[in-house]
Amino acid sequence: MKQVNQIGKYTKKDDVLMAKAGRTFVTPKNKEYIFDFIKEGRKYIFIINYLGYKMRINESDFNRTNIDDLLCSIEKSIQVN
Repeated sequence: MKQVNQIGKYTKKDDVLMAKAGRTFVTPKNKEYIFDFIKEGRKYIFIINYLGYKMRINESDFNRTNIDDLLCSIEKSIQVN
């Protein structure tokens, strides 16, 4: 049996992101998006799939920006085209 709470044991970032990849999430403004990621060298690029459009964003920008604002920017770019 694998112990979960061992002193000095850390979960890997890849394991956490793999668990989130391909799942559908709901924002506080009730918008649904699908999360995915790719790894380029040592950097992680997050991919947000919303309304059939994909947006690639750096990890640091994703963590600093509200997810609803990102989805609104996708909606605005769809309306312009």
